[in-house]
This record gives sequence, C-alpha cells and structure tokens, in this order.
Amino acid sequence: MIKEKIQKLIERELNISYFEIKDTSSQHTNHANYKGGSHLRMKIVSDDFKNKSLLKRHQLIYSIISNFIQKEIHAVILKTYTKEEFENL
Repeated sequence: MIKEKIQKLIERELNISYFEIKDTSSQHTNHANYKGGSHLRMKIVSDDFKNKSLLKRHQLIYSIISNFIQKEIHAVILKTYTKEEFENL
C-alpha cells in the first residue's frame, strides 16, 4: 500500500518523532481532472527540520518521495514540525 511505502521511505531518511499519514483520495474521485493517484495528508515531526524554512522542509520531503509524484501520488498536503514546535501546538 502507498501509505506504508511512503512512511518507510521517509523514516529511512529522517529521524522521525511522530508520523501520521492519511489517504483522502476518496474525497477527490469525482473531480473533473482527477485521473487517479493518492491524495495524502502527512504530519511529520522531526528535529531534522530545525533551522529549515517551511519551503526547505517541504522540498526535503518532496525530494524523498519524488519517485511517487505523478504516478502513485496525485496530491500531498504536508505539515512539518520540529519536536518543540509540535509540543507547543
């Protein structure tokens, strides 16, 4: 399953404190230009994000999952936090 593949890939590259992934594809099946692929929401907590801008954090995740984009993944929503940021939500 795509969720498990993505999670293992990210966990192999980053030191993860918390990881949540949800497949919201069923909410998009009737959209006019939807041609398949998963719609995913990810919440990732890692101190590997320290001193990185939001853009750099997202670029890091996209570089890890790039082989899945436009094939198995149609869209991704990312929430990226350090441990401290996550604890202060």
